[in-house]
Amino acid sequence: MRTFEATTPPEASVSYAVETEIVPRRVFVAGATGVLGRELIPQLLEAGHTVLGLARTPEKLLQVVKMGAKAVRGDVLEPETMRRVVQESAPDVVVNLATVIPLKLRVNPADWVMNDRVRVEGTSNLLKAAEGLPLRLFIQESVGYVSQSQADAWIDENTPLSSHAFVQATIDMERRVRESELPTTVLRFGALLSDDSWHAQQSVAAIRKGLLPIIGQGESYMSLIHTHDAGRAIVHLMDQADHARGRVWIASEEEPAQSAEIIPFVAELLKSPSPRRVPAMLARALVGAVTIEVLGASYRLSSRRLREDLGFRLVYPTYREIWSHIAGQVEGKSFKFTEFD
Repeated sequence: MRTFEATTPPEASVSYAVETEIVPRRVFVAGATGVLGRELIPQLLEAGHTVLGLARTPEKLLQVVKMGAKAVRGDVLEPETMRRVVQESAPDVVVNLATVIPLKLRVNPADWVMNDRVRVEGTSNLLKAAEGLPLRLFIQESVGYVSQSQADAWIDENTPLSSHAFVQATIDMERRVRESELPTTVLRFGALLSDDSWHAQQSVAAIRKGLLPIIGQGESYMSLIHTHDAGRAIVHLMDQADHARGRVWIASEEEPAQSAEIIPFVAELLKSPSPRRVPAMLARALVGAVTIEVLGASYRLSSRRLREDLGFRLVYPTYREIWSHIAGQVEGKSFKFTEFD
């Protein structure tokens, strides 16, 4: 087992020189047609890289082709298929974005079973499939809420991990990546948002109807990142592979704010009714315990390490720029609000 460094405190961070020459790479992307894959692939192509996008169905394979990448058919849950297609693709870099996020407002643990399998089994299959290749970097997408909520204190890469059952599959996934003999890195994102993401569209639809409330006093911190910046962070780690490998990184906005500040701001942007306040107990009954206990907890993520060690800067540095861009993109568009089931 190799050592995987994730313990350097932010104040002891080392600044690295940023490489100026970008070398074209062969990049294998799992989860190519997801909200982040759709943003990442055009960025990779624009930077001159060759992209091979993994997809399971004819419709999704066509999506990959339309983006300008080479479509590779396969399922991360099929180990023999993964071994064959990854070896045949011979990538320099593997980016694993594969997830199966349930698209519903009220979720329970059963809704996440397939996503957990993709996280653990699928990631293990990809890691094994890449063994023996002269791989430059294996980038694993993860999420900031694997960390324990710290209320209003900052969360960094060294914050203790959550003990909540909901995130154990993702924590297991991270462990498998860290323990691999491959050159790997883990990139934990804040909540991904863009105008074409289902969750952002649902938020827009709810706010327009006055149905997205402030829960309790609205003291929970929300850490967001625009998918454009999330894609850029992945490309940046690729370009800085020598410094990125063997480490955990957080990519999120620079100034996370409390929901009592964010939701009214977005409502005003969308020219919508002012948000109501509801007790946490009522919110729990409406959207379920998992959403309130984990996804709705306070996460004040710090991307100081990524900013100071690798010189990464965001195009949309705070929720204000993120939501202002989304509001401009969705103006004049309607989205059907999914009722609670």
